[in-house]
Parts: sequence; C-alpha cells; structure tokens
Amino acid sequence: MTRNDIQPLYNKAWLFASQAHLGQKMKASELPYATHVAMVANELIFAERQESVGELEVALPAALLHDVLEDTNTAQETLIEVFGVKVTSTVASLSKNLIVPFSEERYLQAIANHSREAAVIKLCDRITNLQSAPVTWTHAKRTSYHAESAQILQWLGHVHAYLGQRLAESMARYEQLYVAGGEGMLPE
Repeated sequence: MTRNDIQPLYNKAWLFASQAHLGQKMKASELPYATHVAMVANELIFAERQESVGELEVALPAALLHDVLEDTNTAQETLIEVFGVKVTSTVASLSKNLIVPFSEERYLQAIANHSREAAVIKLCDRITNLQSAPVTWTHAKRTSYHAESAQILQWLGHVHAYLGQRLAESMARYEQLYVAGGEGMLPE
C-alpha cells in the first residue's frame, strides 16, 4: 500500500467508526465519541512523523476503530469483511472485554505480544485520555487512572520512544492538575 492509499483508508475507517459510535458521547461531555477516536488517530499520525508506528495501513484504521469491538455492537466478522484480518486482530487486541478473565496485566501483556501497531495505539489512546479528567471522577478514580497509566508506560513505553515520552509528559501534567492539585474533583 502506498502513502496515496492511506487517505481513502483513513476516511473509510473514520466513517465506519463514526457510524458505529453514533449517539455515544465522551465521558462527562457533550462531544460525540468520534472526537476521541479522531484524537487518537491524530496522535498516531504525528508519532509516525517522529518514528515508525509499524504498518501505517494497519495502525491508522485500527486507531480509528480501536473501541468499536469494546463499545459498540460491531461484530469481529463485520470488521474482518470491511478492513481485513490484520486491522481486526489489532482492534481485538485492544478490546478489554475480550480478555476473560480480565486483569490489567493480562491485557497489557496481550497488547505487547500482539504488535507494534497495537502498542502504539494504546499509547496514543492513553495520551489522549490524559488530556483531562471527567468532572464526575473522584480523587480515588483519578489517582487509580494515573497509576494505570504508569503500568501502560512500563509495559509499552519502550515500543515507541516519542510516544513513551509523550505519555510520561501527559502523566506529569495530569498528576499536577487532577491528582495532586485536585482541580474540579468531587469529594470522596
């Protein structure tokens, strides 16, 4: 696949994800959930400019689709028909609901074992999620989310130096604003 084929692939995945997440909102926001997947894909595109994210024709659509198996009624078979096995496998590796029984360690190990593409998408996802904390989250939830982010950095940060650094910086900012500072937090 050439670079010229990436834009139509992006559009195809963007439209699919937007339709699949139709009606969903970002946590504690009126923004459509598709905003989140666009931000994850944007993070990935900028990361690719610094260092390879792996096969861009897998990583980019999978970044846009990373939550469709977990958060919508989209079937894996449908995703395979539209985007192929590699993209679908990458999306499946990022879907917490497919890890049974679930543990954060098993989830991160599965991502690390799957592919570079899966690892960089998870890094991009967490960087995006750390931009703000939902106002409905308690201090304990914000603190645990920060600790979970540290696990992601530990398991996956080495896969892509630029994204590892971005995640570390995002964690420091998040900790200052939403854990140590306590801005806008609900009481325990």
